[in-house]
Amino acid sequence: MTRHLRADQFMQRRLFIGSVLKPVGILAAACVSPPATETSSPVTPTAADTVVQFAKPDAAALRAAQLALNPLAVAQASFFRMFKDGSLTLEKFPEFVSSKCGLSRVQWSARLLAGLTLESAKTLRASCDGQGVRSLLLDPAIGIGLTSADASVSAAAVEKLKPWCAVATALSCTGLAIDLRGEGTYDEQLPRAVAGANVAAKVASDAGLQLVAQSLGGMTSNATFMAALMQQLKNPAIRLEPTFDSWQVDGKDSYNRTRGLAMLIPYAASILADYMAFLPSGESAAFKTDYLMRQIRESTFRGPVTILFKGPGDELDGVLKAKKVLIKYKCMT
Repeated sequence: MTRHLRADQFMQRRLFIGSVLKPVGILAAACVSPPATETSSPVTPTAADTVVQFAKPDAAALRAAQLALNPLAVAQASFFRMFKDGSLTLEKFPEFVSSKCGLSRVQWSARLLAGLTLESAKTLRASCDGQGVRSLLLDPAIGIGLTSADASVSAAAVEKLKPWCAVATALSCTGLAIDLRGEGTYDEQLPRAVAGANVAAKVASDAGLQLVAQSLGGMTSNATFMAALMQQLKNPAIRLEPTFDSWQVDGKDSYNRTRGLAMLIPYAASILADYMAFLPSGESAAFKTDYLMRQIRESTFRGPVTILFKGPGDELDGVLKAKKVLIKYKCMT
């Protein structure tokens, strides 16, 4: 393991004996920019759907934030098996989200949008509007490449983003998700991640989209690395999607999820509440939702918490179980 993760493990031991860890970066208010108005549809992103950080909040802002709840969303990828076996289709999905899930926000996955054209994206957008469903992020699922040391590979990855920017715009998404995983050591990967994020951000910005880096393993699941990335980028148009359960750095080591989430919340556009399995009590079998939601509630982040059910069994049942436990800890539909 690199010296960076060993240093982090040392900090975790200090935390265990009672030292107080100061959050990395500037704790920022969950201020939101007003959505761009669209005459084509009555449904546009709301304040809770797009989060931009500004100055450090004062005590009054912190008190006011406690009165607001975090809106819930659902990731389309939660229903991967249903889409693959044909029991769920894009045409049915907006109504399914509204009536079966009882939710009104969606995070899209390009893996489940095969064959979607700009015209069919507009039709899907109209269907979402009819059900009162808003589109948040779109994951273009282009794979690893943005952080490649090979300039031709990184350039090809950027080109793959462009058509998905057009689809995201047609769906009225708030942002585009990206994968900043790479190869090499911490010190080798960091400048490549900065460069890849900056180039991708230019493409997203030209389409009027925020860029959101996801936690997908490797250094993207190392909160120290991701916080350092954000400190170097210093670009409010580039945000993160911190996660509940994706903290596996490599085959042996994982980052402390509670500390990691607390470190990355100041940079969050949304939070991914990813669940694999549940106890009979309804709680996650892998972590305590209470502890993680406490990190969120003690901050001023009041943006979306997106449910991703990634376990076996009934996918709708998994989403509904996650929804139930999250509502218990001050999320709202």
